[in-house]
Amino acid sequence: MQLVSLLTDFGLKDPYVAEMKLVLIKNCPDAVLVDITHQVERHNIVEGAFLLEMAVPFFPGRTVHLAVVDPGVGSARLPVVVECRRGHVLVGPDNGLLVRAAETLGYKQAYRMENPRFLGRKVSPTFHGRDIFAVAAGKIACGVHPSEAGSKKHGLVDLPLRPLSMRAGRVECSVVHIDIFGNIIVDARLVDLREAGLAKRSRTKIRLELNRGRSVALRFAKTYHEVGKGEFIILEGSQGYVEIAAREASAAEKLGVKLLDRLRITD
Repeated sequence: MQLVSLLTDFGLKDPYVAEMKLVLIKNCPDAVLVDITHQVERHNIVEGAFLLEMAVPFFPGRTVHLAVVDPGVGSARLPVVVECRRGHVLVGPDNGLLVRAAETLGYKQAYRMENPRFLGRKVSPTFHGRDIFAVAAGKIACGVHPSEAGSKKHGLVDLPLRPLSMRAGRVECSVVHIDIFGNIIVDARLVDLREAGLAKRSRTKIRLELNRGRSVALRFAKTYHEVGKGEFIILEGSQGYVEIAAREASAAEKLGVKLLDRLRITD
């Protein structure tokens, strides 16, 4: 069974996802397609990169991962194929979208997509997802080696995200995803809070500083049911990142938080 995963910001209103899948199937009829999501916020490379990173460890070796969040489509940004350990392959734009998943899977080598064999007969300058990336992913899924895409490329473009900032009693982080429940996922892990002295066993509460001088108390928890309805908690989420939640409510709406906001977790 040859799996191909898909992640895009295309949504489901238009035929774009279907067109891409049909090109994949045309190039690899036996491929099994698994949708990670097509609901990445439009043009949000950071959210797409973190969702891809979170999902890829659950796929078996030899999976081909096709990811398209590509606000620079048709520009000088490169289309790439990325070879990783255990036969995983990433296909998509080299704009930061693939770099964290490549690190998670075990980066081996990136290749520029130069071989005409990896292109559709007609390439739309505004739909590389269908006419370049889906063609390449299909061919690789059916046995073409990633190195046949083109020349080697040294490394990948990094993610356009301010780095995590830590010091004693303070972690400054970015909102990288808000899930369907309104839970706020940031780019810090529990180990980062521990290093800053914010996750000691004796500590039960910390503060979350928001923009415009606002702040709110957060209770450490392992599960949502440990607090009353609507109360705020901070916990390690199922994807391994720190999560700020409100029981049976949207923490993002209650706090007025949006994607890429900078938050400060303090003592």
